[in-house]
Amino acid sequence: MSIDRAPEVSRRLARRLAVWGGISTVAGGALAVAGPTPRSRAFGLQNAMWGAIDVAIAAISTRQSTPPTSAKLRRLLLVNTGLDVGYVAGGAHLAARTPSFGGRITADQARGHGAAVMVQGAALFVLDLTHARALW
Repeated sequence: MSIDRAPEVSRRLARRLAVWGGISTVAGGALAVAGPTPRSRAFGLQNAMWGAIDVAIAAISTRQSTPPTSAKLRRLLLVNTGLDVGYVAGGAHLAARTPSFGGRITADQARGHGAAVMVQGAALFVLDLTHARALW
């Protein structure tokens, strides 16, 4: 009989996501407030928002009374990995095409937001795929 590694992997993922989210929130928040350019402030703001969400997800996952099974957690992480690829692509599109969203942001801000989405998507890709592989 094999041991279900999902609880251990889930706890490790939550810790790593919380650390990444905390760093993103603090560093991004500082850059959003004190960044020298609109691009850097947009980059910081986007990272701070993603970081806050990551911390919230990590907190919620640690409060689950019953951890998911390995199969369920692996499937969730693989779906998330696919979404992470989409985040990177979406961020690249935003940075390259620089849409103004009806004049709400400048091209420079679009580049900053896009770069941050690419960074966050890439980091989540690594976290999700690494932890999914730990369940095989």
